[in-house]
Amino acid sequence: SDLGLDLLYDVAHNGAKFEEHVVDGKARKLSVHRKGATRSFGPAMGQIPKAYKDIGQPVMIPGDMGRASFILRGCDKSEEQAFSSTAHGAGRLLSRKGAKKQITGAEVRTNLNKKGIVVVAGHMPSLAEEAPLAYKDVHKVVDICQGANLSLKVAELRPWGVLKG
Repeated sequence: SDLGLDLLYDVAHNGAKFEEHVVDGKARKLSVHRKGATRSFGPAMGQIPKAYKDIGQPVMIPGDMGRASFILRGCDKSEEQAFSSTAHGAGRLLSRKGAKKQITGAEVRTNLNKKGIVVVAGHMPSLAEEAPLAYKDVHKVVDICQGANLSLKVAELRPWGVLKG
């Protein structure tokens, strides 16, 4: 692309898909609905693109605007434990309305700017809805996913810019 960026992987945030999984020792075709979760296919799963057969499916776990996000990879143990699923984000601690009661959009921008993070917001009050204080610490979420063999860390990404409509 003109920006020099390439797509690593494209995955739906929530959804249901027909997949083959082992249940009670037998391979079965199931409809797996993931809400608050995403696929984490390991190398042994026959349903991932050829490019990822040796390492497992890429897994993105976004954090918040002020801390980090992670790229992980699927692992085979997630199949037996969670139908090849893992977390799909840090998860909220506060509702959007609750966050706006605790901090303003201008304060969020100031706090992020102090960390060297550039913020562009089309509507400053809505920035407060996504304030870092509204989310769980993604580091803890990712550590739990790795510890449970649901997905394995590959890279930690630090934010340098925020674009909020």
